[in-house]
Amino acid sequence: MDITKRPSARQRILDTAAALFYSRGINNTGIDRIIADAGVAKASMYNHFASKEEIVATYLRGIREQFGLALTKSTTTETPSYDVPFRLLKMTLANGDFYGCPFSNALVELPDSDSVKQEVSAYRNTVLDYFELAVDGDAAMAAKLMVVYDGAFLNCKLSPSKSTVENAIEIAELIVSDRR
Repeated sequence: MDITKRPSARQRILDTAAALFYSRGINNTGIDRIIADAGVAKASMYNHFASKEEIVATYLRGIREQFGLALTKSTTTETPSYDVPFRLLKMTLANGDFYGCPFSNALVELPDSDSVKQEVSAYRNTVLDYFELAVDGDAAMAAKLMVVYDGAFLNCKLSPSKSTVENAIEIAELIVSDRR
């Protein structure tokens, strides 16, 4: 007898929406598709989320929180290093299908959404704060590393490749070594 518990309707909606938003795009994913693929009733979906935009913001928040936990975990096992966000990007590439930065994608698709802008800003602050920690509080250098990181994501979206991330790490090393 299988005693595994089925995820809640809310979690099924989020998991389904996350997969569809990332692979198909937010604007190409309708509420009816999410409901059907999640196996929930429309009323159940609206009991958990007031709108598609709320699902998008919750999806982004989940990614941001997982990413933040990965950065925090890295600081418990090693000294903060500017290359950790790049290594996490490389792991994302290794996991299979890669469709770019979910935050950039969401901002492009929903440029007028305040909740999306808020999540994108919070994510970027998480990355910037980590870079700043890794370079001993040098905010200007952290900003430069962020530009390289953004570029790595975009280049990987155009042509997913671990070598692209390696090139970005080399550029980041040049930036960091320039201050030494």
